[in-house]
Amino acid sequence: MKTQFKNFSTKLILTLIFIAGLSSYSKAEDIRMVIKEERANCTGMGPQTCYLVKYTASKDWEFLYGGILGFSYQPGYRYTLLVSRTKRANVPADASSYSYKVKRVLKRQKISRGIESTITNTAEANFIFNHKWNLIQLNGITQEESPAYLIFHREDQRFNGSAGCNSIFGSYEFSKGAITFKQIGSTMMACSEEKMKLENDFVNLLNDKTFRYDIADQTLNFYLGNKLVAMFGMSGLETGNP
Repeated sequence: MKTQFKNFSTKLILTLIFIAGLSSYSKAEDIRMVIKEERANCTGMGPQTCYLVKYTASKDWEFLYGGILGFSYQPGYRYTLLVSRTKRANVPADASSYSYKVKRVLKRQKISRGIESTITNTAEANFIFNHKWNLIQLNGITQEESPAYLIFHREDQRFNGSAGCNSIFGSYEFSKGAITFKQIGSTMMACSEEKMKLENDFVNLLNDKTFRYDIADQTLNFYLGNKLVAMFGMSGLETGNP
């Protein structure tokens, strides 16, 4: 009797293990996805750069946390891919739930985003790109010896700088006297209360906003409507600055 019960228990355990294995198995599926021509700063298992993707039912661009096996990406090109997507088991909360493998590149399209086409005045463009822009006024308040600044990079339409405490970075877009800041990321240091207040005010002002801008008396000025909200004074780029 004991032997029969032991055999039954063993079979039951093996059956449960088999069922659990079946439930954790996920069959790969083929899907289409569009990869945007630029990547963006994101935070998954840590600060990283993510693909921006759209699926068949997507309205907006979404972050893709992780890579695509077999995919050779070149910035400036928008890709339509046929990929094999497999659900992963035991995935950390801040990691991608799926793994991806490219099966075929369906379309590769060059996206023209040259900065010279969005800033019509080349002298103005050179003036902006060839200087470091130090924050001297924010929301009508003069900033004495402020550590906050911005540097704009021509080639990839990225910017970097300081918000007062932490380094900041992201993308921008110029168009007809306006500038838009997108997907701002930062390091995560703690500083004095005064510096953190400046940083929060500065980043909150810039993030996902479009400003009218002008250059006057060697200052770069940002406006929301007709209100001057930020003023930057120029200085030379330091050697070795990216």
